[in-house]
Amino acid sequence: MALSLPRDVVARIKEETDIVEVVRRYVTLNAGGSAFKGLCPFHREKSASFYVNPARQIYKCFGCGEGGDVISFLMKAESLSFPEAVETLARPLDIDLAKYLGEEEETEGERLAHHRANETAARLWQETFWSERGEPARRYLRDRGFQDEILRRFDVGWAPAGSAWLEEALRREGVAPDLALSASLLMRRGQEPPFAYFRSRVMFPVRNVAQRIAGFGGRVLGQGEPKYLNSPESAFFSKGKLLYGYAASRIAVARLKTAILVEGYLDLLALAQAGFANGVATCGTAFTPEQARLLRRGCPTVFLLFDGDRAGLKAAVRACRTAVSQGLEPRVARLPAGEDPDSFLRGREPAALAQVLAAARGYLPFLLAVVAERDGGRLGKERALKLAMGTIASAPDPIRRAYLAQEASELFGIALGIVEREVERLAEGLQRGSGAGEATGPRQAPPAAAPPTPAPGAWLDRAAVEAVMLGHALRDDSGRATALFLQLREGKPLSSPEAEALREELWRWQAARAGGDESSPGRFVQDGWHARDGAYRAYVARLLTGELVPERGDFARAVADGHARLEQADEMERRRSAAAP
Repeated sequence: MALSLPRDVVARIKEETDIVEVVRRYVTLNAGGSAFKGLCPFHREKSASFYVNPARQIYKCFGCGEGGDVISFLMKAESLSFPEAVETLARPLDIDLAKYLGEEEETEGERLAHHRANETAARLWQETFWSERGEPARRYLRDRGFQDEILRRFDVGWAPAGSAWLEEALRREGVAPDLALSASLLMRRGQEPPFAYFRSRVMFPVRNVAQRIAGFGGRVLGQGEPKYLNSPESAFFSKGKLLYGYAASRIAVARLKTAILVEGYLDLLALAQAGFANGVATCGTAFTPEQARLLRRGCPTVFLLFDGDRAGLKAAVRACRTAVSQGLEPRVARLPAGEDPDSFLRGREPAALAQVLAAARGYLPFLLAVVAERDGGRLGKERALKLAMGTIASAPDPIRRAYLAQEASELFGIALGIVEREVERLAEGLQRGSGAGEATGPRQAPPAAAPPTPAPGAWLDRAAVEAVMLGHALRDDSGRATALFLQLREGKPLSSPEAEALREELWRWQAARAGGDESSPGRFVQDGWHARDGAYRAYVARLLTGELVPERGDFARAVADGHARLEQADEMERRRSAAAP
């Protein structure tokens, strides 16, 4: 969303939002004098150095330096953009942001109008669900073990048969037929009168990250096709980009650093009722890259809890590939054959599912187990390895690829060098847009001499990692990130003359700081770059513009992470060299 908000509106959102209440969703806070204190959610620490001051409506961590207001906290905690954070905070305050949309933002105004229409329809369906007309739907869900509390929490509704009532009810609530048609609440064939898109279905509102209803899923009672019907695809609703339940579970996902992915609306409700607060569900699609990126905002690991039949296993294999390609760590929790999360929890205590999750396997052990059960033999294992190498090649982080390649080598009993070469070949193909992400066999090429031994860390773009580290060092006005960079990379060669020259300047800055100079690293380097050549100035300018570095962030932590990546790369190369004949 592109909002042009007056300063007084932003100020009102900050003033009327209780920052302590918001932070408490993510941090256990204890009162201490005029402030509240807890463990910082943005870095690991054993003693509390994270403070929230309700009088000033700010937070500050004296361990990592992170601080700001309630908007910046929400952006950091949930990886939201500024508009998403503002809209999330504005909703409970009943602040209508639509009035601040300019004429050039008509699409956004239309989007908000769609959301309001959906909210109205959802409320009408909820009222119907709890009325006499909704008794068959309530009985059906209660018979399946769902309690009223969970049905209310997720705003479950009932769309009865017929169409006239919905059009009339929407009109009474101020939703004109044209808007209802545009939002796909009503549909029309040719010149026929409009009809309700959802009829005789249990309704599940699907919310986006700002907790607005983007669309719906509807389940027919008993027999009937299709069993599930989603709102039509549009500019305002795309089921492949949304996760059902994420609006309710996103805080738990961020706190637990894990998500449990299921395939159905009722599976998600069963998870929530059993106390698993970090569940999300796909909306009738396979797990998509967009959904994986949405999860990656708040957690590094996703547990795949799909049906225990053959189709569920195939879906889990596909979902693993999607997760790996988007930088997520998938773990597969296997249910007994014939069970889904809803049916499994219906007859068991939540502890039984906790045991299933505790026994979840990583992608490669899971894949090998599935192949052993289904195919067996050398050919099945070979097919699985080729599939695995294609998945590994899709991982965006070269260090992650290296570790997965090593794990595949050990599990499948194939020489590490063979696996690494094939993975990197496939990765290069994906980067060029010509690879399919699967190993299809050896390349059809004439025999070649043995490849030269790569330089240490050659499979890692060291220059890019160093640039990110240096960019964070330059943009940290406190100088902590610069001092850490100089300490960690002391005596270690850098990848380019420009990086080496910049490090020299940073050593000069540190000496000047010790002598009382209060310049920030970025200002100090800018003041002295006139003595350097054009290539150096262009390199530094690229770092200073923030192309590689966000406006806000833990600068020192980013430097430490980059150092760890380079050290891991060097260690992998040392081990590979030691294992070479």
